[in-house]
Amino acid sequence: MTVKRLGCLHAHHSNIRYLEEGLDRETFTCVHFVDPGAIQWLTRAAASEAATRQVQAKLRGQLEWIAGCGVDAIVITCTNYIAALSPLEQALDTTGGVPVIAIDEPWFDELLTLGDEAVVAFTNPATVEGTMERLYAHAKLQGRAFKARTAVSGPGCFELLLQGREAAYAEQAEAFLLGLIRSSSAPVAAAQLSMTDAAIRAEAASGARILSPMQALRGRLEGLR
Repeated sequence: MTVKRLGCLHAHHSNIRYLEEGLDRETFTCVHFVDPGAIQWLTRAAASEAATRQVQAKLRGQLEWIAGCGVDAIVITCTNYIAALSPLEQALDTTGGVPVIAIDEPWFDELLTLGDEAVVAFTNPATVEGTMERLYAHAKLQGRAFKARTAVSGPGCFELLLQGREAAYAEQAEAFLLGLIRSSSAPVAAAQLSMTDAAIRAEAASGARILSPMQALRGRLEGLR
């Protein structure tokens, strides 16, 4: 069996582990690229059209660089990066035809199979707007009138991750997800890759399914074999 090389673009180094642990190592090998500085630029871009163009140019340049490393596909794990580059079809001009997989798109597809409503959970409030805009656009393309309620964890949760306190972050995120399961009759979905561990633990504790991006990505990558 030929091992497929994935070029993975992250905004934070903590996302590396989820792909390394979540993918079949006999089928996929990952080459990781991390650029936390782009997040700072994206914050500036919200108030400046010129900064927006600079961010887009920077990210497209990164995709070209990654494609030149001989990868079979590129996975973007940061939803803010994905939103800045949308529509991703244009990125294929930069990558020379190397497929670009936005980690939220397989998750959108799986989420729509759960029904017509859901609670979408976030720990990073900065990713809510871009993710939900893309989710509703994705549902509309499929002719779905999807209803979603967003929920954001308490202040300080995501900062734990940025401080390198991953165990404390996972613990708080798990408690957050369990609270949503208890208070809602709709399915609960974890929107961020960084919530993978918390989603697994909350599933085990509650018996409820919590859809996370990593679960959905594995299914999409099967098509690359």
